[in-house]
Amino acid sequence: MRELTDEDLKLFSSFEKITGVMPSDCASSSSTLVFLVDKKELGKAIGKNAKNIKRLEELFKKRVTIIKDAKDPETLIRNFFGNIKIFRIDSKNVMGEENYTVVISEEQRGIAIGRNGERIKMLKTLLKNRYNATVHIKTRKMFNPPNNQ
Repeated sequence: MRELTDEDLKLFSSFEKITGVMPSDCASSSSTLVFLVDKKELGKAIGKNAKNIKRLEELFKKRVTIIKDAKDPETLIRNFFGNIKIFRIDSKNVMGEENYTVVISEEQRGIAIGRNGERIKMLKTLLKNRYNATVHIKTRKMFNPPNNQ
C-alpha cells in the first residue's frame, strides 16, 4: 500500500463529501481524475443521472471517471479499459514485478493510450500503487476482408 500525500487526502475527502463513498485509490493527469470505488458503491458514487460526476468535475475542473475496483490486476485492467475490446492479457513476473501486456486492436490504440499518454499513465500509476505491477499495450491488426459485390 502506498503512502497518501496531502493532495491525495484532499481528493479523497472531497470525493467522499460529494458522493458519500470513500474511494480506494485515485490517479490524475492534467485533464482527468480517475477514482476507484468498491463494486457495491459504484452506483452511489456516480449518482443519479451522473449528478455526482458532474459536481466533481465542476469542483476539480477536470474530467472525472469512476471505475469499479478489483481484487486482482487483470480485472482492474479490464475495468479500466471498459470501452476497449481486449483480445487477451498476458502476464509475466520480471524481478518481482508483474508485467501485463494488453493486446488490443490497432484502431483502439489511441483510445487506450489517451491524449499525451495520460490514460495509460494513470493505469500504470494505479497498478503500481495497488499491485506493484505495470502494463504495456500491444496492438494487433484487424483483418477486414474486401466486400465482394
